[in-house]
Formats: sequence, structure tokens, C-alpha cells
Amino acid sequence: MPRDYDVIVIGAGAAGLSAAVAAADTGARVLVVEGDTQVGGSSRLSGGHFYAAGTSVQAQAGVYGDTADAMFEHYMTLNQWLVDPAVVRRYCDLSAPTFEWLQALGVKFPAQGVYPSGVGSIPRGHQPEGSGEAVVQVLDGHRSHKGVDLVLQSRVTGLITDADGQVTGLQIGEDSANCAAVIMATGGFGANADMLKTYYPDAAASGDWGWYIGSAGAQGDGIALGQRVGATLAGHNRGLLLVTPGFSRDLEVLLPNWLILVNQAGRRFADESAPYTVLGGLITHQQSAVFAVFDEQARRDAKPNSMSQAYWVADVLARKAEEGVIHRANTLADLAASAGVDPRGLQGTVARYNFDAQNGADSAFFKSGGLQSISEPPFYAVEVRPAIVCWTGTGLRIDADTRVLGEDEKPIAGLYAAGETVGNLHGDRYVGGGGSFGPCIVFGKLAGEQAAHFAAALNN
Repeated sequence: MPRDYDVIVIGAGAAGLSAAVAAADTGARVLVVEGDTQVGGSSRLSGGHFYAAGTSVQAQAGVYGDTADAMFEHYMTLNQWLVDPAVVRRYCDLSAPTFEWLQALGVKFPAQGVYPSGVGSIPRGHQPEGSGEAVVQVLDGHRSHKGVDLVLQSRVTGLITDADGQVTGLQIGEDSANCAAVIMATGGFGANADMLKTYYPDAAASGDWGWYIGSAGAQGDGIALGQRVGATLAGHNRGLLLVTPGFSRDLEVLLPNWLILVNQAGRRFADESAPYTVLGGLITHQQSAVFAVFDEQARRDAKPNSMSQAYWVADVLARKAEEGVIHRANTLADLAASAGVDPRGLQGTVARYNFDAQNGADSAFFKSGGLQSISEPPFYAVEVRPAIVCWTGTGLRIDADTRVLGEDEKPIAGLYAAGETVGNLHGDRYVGGGGSFGPCIVFGKLAGEQAAHFAAALNN
């Protein structure tokens, strides 16, 4: 039977579009199928940052000598080696070459946009002009120019396999299309409450506090479609949660410097300015309610800034205290009783912190910036939780060539995956800004190339 296409890509985010462009570059006949009314998915809504080592833009920014080896060591150490080394290694090795490929397509990465991303000191984060939307536009422009067909508002309902289990096409309701290879680039499942309960219980545990910053189309289709043809999963209960007091659904990445975080023992447990990549995990590790504590002077002086425009401002904090959402008391002992925190621990913690503030150095957790004593009543305590879902980590297992692995540990012939659909790249700790978008491009491009080569071999 003649094939309709050589390669069909499911999903038109950064991973899917990269795959389509790369496959078309090899001469493959390509179709992209997207369930939304436009291309981009969650990639369009993102910052589009790219985490990579050894790039030309790093050199322009004065960062020399960074290597894939160093990036691999950092990535694996950060995640205690609880990730797939072969897949991580491939990402590290291809991060710079794929970054240069994306630049050559027309995405602009200014040198001033290179920054230390996550907990690492080496600047590996690359911020593009125009954020993720600009990246999507460039990729989609090349997709169109190369004659890659695109079908919107078409949600795939199943994969077609032959008697040997090889993927040979897909179904959209009653319609079908045949091909030599399918690339799954359907994104995550952050907008699917049932899947969050099953695959990301830490996110589901946030209850009504939780919300997702990505596309409503992130329904986990890749997981469901893949499992029906025998694909295996990895990355259970992994993803990235940002910390919030739950006042509203506004995205704020960092906490203000003038508060401290305490657990139910009344003790600090972290540098409150710790990177967002690890702060949520530190809070979850307490296994109890965690409160941000501050005083009246901090509340009165709280003003919007580039990192906290909605939650941590004077009028909002006053209103939430009046509503009873924030605990407020004239003594630390009464505040502790109201919040259910150990009073001796809280009083001792604040005393030590105030001493450090007077001396200008945090002796316990080395928080940088101007420490501010907590001494003017009334005092405040507001519960914070890691609840804002940025991306989800459970997904299909792939090998280093992006081939989806089956229950027999062998690749499922004709099936590839890239982007947030992949489950064995990310660990418990997010590597840093660009650490999810970068792999979308890297493995999207690689999947496109691999699928196209597979199709070419079948055609010969």
C-alpha cells in the first residue's frame, strides 16, 4: 500500500515543529497534526530559553571553555544519577550543535541574554528575543517553506500498527493516514487533572491551589496513545512546581527577600532566595505546612517589582490578613499559636535571624541581599505551597535515538518521541531555565532525522 507520508508528527509545539523541519530537510514527506486551532502549544507561552553548553553566544558573552562533559556531570549530579544517563548524555552532546542550528534558522539569542540558569554557576541559559512565541514562529515559517503539510483542530485518537507491532499510521476519528514513522510530540499533561492525580501526585496534592501555566491542550495524549501500542513510561511524580501563597492565579517565580520560611517546628530550612528549580522540592521535603513569616514594616513597604507583581504587595497582604487568609498577631507566640507552629522554635529562629540582619550576614543559610529584621508588630504568617505546575515529567521512555521503548525493552518500530512527551530525561530537580525547552528542540530535531532515515530505509 502506498504511504500517505514518510513521517507524521503529532503536535506542533517546539518539539514537533523542530522534528518536521529536520525530517523535511532529509527529503521526507511530512505531515504535522495539531489538535489546537494554532501551532505552538505550551511552547508559544514559554520564555523559549535554551539550556546549552559550549555555544557561540556563550563565547560572545565571555563564557569560555564550557563543555558537554561539564554539563553532563552537573545534570547527573544534581539529580543524583536518578535519570537515564544515555538520554541525558545525548542532550548534552547535541545541545550546542542544535542551538547553532536554531540560530541559523533565524532565532536571535543576544549575548546579554546568557545567564546562570538554575543552581549552576556556569551561564548556560540562553534567552531568545521574542520568547517562545518567536521561536515557534521561526520554526513554523520553515515548516511552511519546506512544504510540510499541517492539519489543525485534529486530535489523534489512535495509532495504527501492523501484525508485527510496527507503527504505520494514525487515526483521527474515522479518518486515517499511513506513514513509515510517527513522532510523538504531544507535550505534557498539566491541563489534565486525572493524569496529574495518577502521574504527578505532588502536583495534585496542592488541591485548589494548583493551576497550570501551559496550554489547555496539554492532556497527555502521547502517554495514552503510546501505552496502547505497548510503550513504557518513566518519570513518575516528576515535574516543576512553583511556590505560591494561593492568592490568585498570577505567575511569580521568586519570593521577596524580606520574609523567612519556617516549617511547623518554627525553623528555617532553606535560603528563601533559593532558585525556583529547587525551592518547591525543599518545601515538599518538610512534609508539613510551611509559612512565610514577616513583620509590619515589611508588609507596609512591600512594593511590586519585576519578580513579584501580584502577591507580595502591601495592599494585597493587608486585605488577605483582614480576610483571615494570612495569620496576624501582635506577638510571635500568638502568631505561632494561630498558625500551628512551635512557638519556641519560631521565637528562637526570628531572634537568630534578627541578629544576623543586624550584622548584615545570614549565618544559617547564607541568603544574599539586604536582610531585614522581623521586629515590628503585628507579625504575619502565610502558608505557601509548591502548586503552580510549569511542566510535567512523566512520559514515554525513549532511547538515545528518540525511539520509544516497548515492554520488551526493544524500540517500537516506527515510533519516536520528543519534548515533554519524553519521561526519562528529567529528574527530581529541574536543571534550570531552558532545561525543558532546550530538549524540545534537541530531541525534536533528532527525532525528525531518525524518523526520516527510518522511512528512507523502508523505501529502499
